[in-house]
Amino acid sequence: MQHHFKQWILCVSAVALMAPAQAEDLLITGKIYTAEHDQSSVEAVLISDGRFSHVGSLSEVAGAASGDHRHIDLGSNVAYPGFIEGHGHLASFGKAALNLDLNTANSYDDIISMVADATTRIAAGQVIEGRGWHQSKWSKDPKEMVDGFPTHKALSEVSANHPVVLGHANGHSALANEAAMRALGINFTTDTPEGGVIVKDQRGNPTGILHENAMDLLTPLTAFSEASAKNAIQIAQAQAFKWGITSFHDAGAGATEVDALLALDAAGDLKLRVYSMISAQDESLTQYWINRAPVRATGDQRLTLASFKAVMDGALGSRTAWLHEPYTDDPGTSGVQTFDKARLIEIMKKSNEHGWQINTHAIGDKANTVVLDAIETAKLGTRDHRSRIEHAQHLVPDDIARFADLGVIASIQTVHMSSDRPWAINRLGKDRIESGAYVWRDLLDAGVHLANGTDVPVEPINPLANFYAAVARKTLKGTPGEGYEYHQRLSREEALQSMTLWNAYAAFQENDLGSVVVGKRADLTILNQDVMTIDEPAILQTDVAMTIVDGQIVYTKHP
Repeated sequence: MQHHFKQWILCVSAVALMAPAQAEDLLITGKIYTAEHDQSSVEAVLISDGRFSHVGSLSEVAGAASGDHRHIDLGSNVAYPGFIEGHGHLASFGKAALNLDLNTANSYDDIISMVADATTRIAAGQVIEGRGWHQSKWSKDPKEMVDGFPTHKALSEVSANHPVVLGHANGHSALANEAAMRALGINFTTDTPEGGVIVKDQRGNPTGILHENAMDLLTPLTAFSEASAKNAIQIAQAQAFKWGITSFHDAGAGATEVDALLALDAAGDLKLRVYSMISAQDESLTQYWINRAPVRATGDQRLTLASFKAVMDGALGSRTAWLHEPYTDDPGTSGVQTFDKARLIEIMKKSNEHGWQINTHAIGDKANTVVLDAIETAKLGTRDHRSRIEHAQHLVPDDIARFADLGVIASIQTVHMSSDRPWAINRLGKDRIESGAYVWRDLLDAGVHLANGTDVPVEPINPLANFYAAVARKTLKGTPGEGYEYHQRLSREEALQSMTLWNAYAAFQENDLGSVVVGKRADLTILNQDVMTIDEPAILQTDVAMTIVDGQIVYTKHP
């Protein structure tokens, strides 16, 4: 085993030093999973001009290789179809790498310490940004809380000379300090934007917490420029390759991000395949694009703009996911509606002319029902619309069959179950958790197409954690031993397909991507273990050894 690994490393090192040459065949031998039912694994593939030209047995494929081909012997490593990130936020992912990472904070005190430290390194007056805090995951509650969230007071005391904006892990809430609110004119007289929440204390003063559309008030401090968006996207691209991601479904890009993506693609700097959903929250941006034909990647191009993303509700952690019945741990609210149903129907109807796909964020069961109602009203079934509901996280049981009947894809994030399930039961109660939360098996059995992503940077982009969550239905610490609602798990074959072929289908790209088949684009993710057979806990100890896009090596893990 060790000999094979050294042989593979030597071969990889030689290949990585060579200049890319599409005309030169690449032979890869070893164990290669295809994500196809008919032939689940093969011994070799031959890549010619960026596509799989031969797939099958070692003798068959090696015999077809030209005399001057390159050769990668996998040894003990294992190849899979290139992993597709089914739902993430590309520019935000890159930006998160530049800001304070609050995911590791165990308490509000930790966050205050991190910000205090940042003020010593950042010039006075400059904005300090961070993301990743989640009050339901802290080991203790802050001293001062309103509506279950911290107030800005302690934060403001350590950051008087810096505007501070700290995004919640779910992306649907933010905490601003006093300096930020003063700079933006947010005070007791500020009107709450429709579809948003400004949390206020008993005296009517803002606590610093903003939910949903109210976060738009922070835009002057946090908005991308085209240059900063391009930089963030390139940072995200490098990180995606490191994690074996060859394609990325970008779930909601604003005008600046779209311009940055177009510019990067035109310059040849976009190597990651990006399927970007245009933000329907921006009415002028939506109006501009919906009257034009989609942009679809061809040849050396990597960017596809063929869909819109609307956001119908918030998130469970903020109690802004829109529910039919009040929250179990806060009966005074049923969540927040953040998009107008009539406008969604109008966009869906207009999408027919040029064949745009409409994807709608819906986490709460009421939001899912309303989106399904909109799809039914818009009568999209006359074409292959493949409308997606992003998250489809909490459903009433009767809506499961409607997904299948209406041809709607459930775009899930299996790792959310691992992260959220321990506290989500407090929000929804036992009955709703068991009957309609994270019901992947029920959706599959009903004939619903699934897609699967991580929602990065809400969660880390790690596809192995996503795979583990899908098959184990446990936290990433391995609890509980029997798994949460274990009967809803995916098999390992289904989990692999949910990260490859099913995601390609969800983007109308199944003829080009998602499985190892002759004629498809040669995207591969190579791991140092066989996640289809190793013991469950070992999945989380698996590393990405190499990432290949279009037959070109874009990442190699060096020893």
